[in-house]
Amino acid sequence: MVRRFLGDPAQWPGQLSCLESTRQTLTQLLERGVIKTVDADAAAYMLNSAAMNAALWIAASPDPQKALPAIIAVFTELASGLCQRPQ
Repeated sequence: MVRRFLGDPAQWPGQLSCLESTRQTLTQLLERGVIKTVDADAAAYMLNSAAMNAALWIAASPDPQKALPAIIAVFTELASGLCQRPQ
């Protein structure tokens, strides 16, 4: 339904700006060897989608103050999976 009324969220100007910023940051982290060798575009879409859906979940939560730290903990675990492990 959202797509029908608001269009494709992936094409919203603000969404595209966040996505590009995330892609650029991931590219820099790849170049510095901070994160594993992954496709920066794919990783940016995944992280951006997770953040957008997390925001929607928090907003719809009956207790946003409780939902926020829960989502931060999970998002941190997901994103840290991209990090290189010390040898």
